[in-house]
Amino acid sequence: MALHDKRDFNGTELGAIAGNFLYSTGANEVAGRYTRGHFDLPLRHCTVELDAVAVVREGQVLA
Repeated sequence: MALHDKRDFNGTELGAIAGNFLYSTGANEVAGRYTRGHFDLPLRHCTVELDAVAVVREGQVLA
């Protein structure tokens, strides 16, 4: 990221590694939703399921 302009990212990229899950609330300017508050909660070592099928278990991405 040192090679990019600081205006081109918002900081959440630093927590974007395989197995992490980012729970985010608040505004989404791209979708036209604006709010006064915004909160990001990065989670590690968690289990994520989609349609009752685990895709991440204890921070490990399942194939």
